[in-house]
Amino acid sequence: MTQVRRVTTIVGIVLVLAGCRVDARFEITVHDDGSGVVRTTITVDADAVRQLGGSGALAQAVPLDDLRTAGWTISPWKPGTRGSATVTLSHPFADQRDLVRRVADLTGAHGILQNPTLTHERGWFSYRDAVSIVVDVRSPSVDIVHDAPLAARLQAAGVDPALLQTQLAEQLESALHVSVVVHLPGGHTESYDAAPGSVRALRVARGGTDWNRVVKFGIGLALALLAALFFLAAGVGSRRNRRRAAQRVGRGTEPDRTPLM
Repeated sequence: MTQVRRVTTIVGIVLVLAGCRVDARFEITVHDDGSGVVRTTITVDADAVRQLGGSGALAQAVPLDDLRTAGWTISPWKPGTRGSATVTLSHPFADQRDLVRRVADLTGAHGILQNPTLTHERGWFSYRDAVSIVVDVRSPSVDIVHDAPLAARLQAAGVDPALLQTQLAEQLESALHVSVVVHLPGGHTESYDAAPGSVRALRVARGGTDWNRVVKFGIGLALALLAALFFLAAGVGSRRNRRRAAQRVGRGTEPDRTPLM
C-alpha cells in the first residue's frame, strides 16, 4: 500500500524548495447525523510562491497524488492575499472510527493532531455533540526519508535526506503555523490557534434540551388527545343514537291495549 503523504511532509517539501512560512488550517465539520467532513487548507506565503516558480508550478512542486488516490478531494492551488497561494484537501467521514482514519491520513498516528474523538448522542428530548482532539506542535516532524519521490529528488541534488530531515524538524517549529476549527450541528463553531511549541487537548461541545422535539412532541400529543376525544365523542353519540332507535322500535311493536267495543 502506498504511503499517504502527511501534511508535515507537504510542509517539508515547501521548506526544502523555498524555506518559507506555511499555514495549515484543519477543520472538522460534524453533521446532524454524526457524519462529517475533514478539511485542511494549506497556505504558503508569497516568497514561497515566487521561489517555487509561481502558483502555476505549485502542483508539480508539491505532489499530492497519493492523497488523491486515498480518496481525498484536492482543489487546484489558488492565489491568496498578498501573493500567497492555498490548496484545500477534504474527505468525508462516516463516524468516529472513520474520523480517526482521516486525521491519520493527514498527520499520522502521532502527528500534530492526535486522538480525535467524536460524540453524537440523541435522546427523546436531548442532544449532545462533541469533538475532542490533541493539538501537539511541540516537535512536528517530517518523514522525508520514507517519501521516496522527494528523497530521490534530494539525493539527485546531492542532499542527504536523513540529515535534512533532522534540520527541518527544528525549522518546522517556527515555519509551521497550525489552527484548528470545529463546526458542530446547530451552527456552533470554535477555533484554536496553536502557539509554537505548545500542546493542548482541545474539546468543543454543545448539548441540552432539544426544544424543537419538545414542541413537536407536544403538538403531536395534543393532536392525539383531540383525536381521541373526537372518536370518544363520536362513539358516545353513536351509542346514544342506537339506544334512541331501539326505543322507537320498541314503542312501535308494543301490543295494542285499546279496549274492544
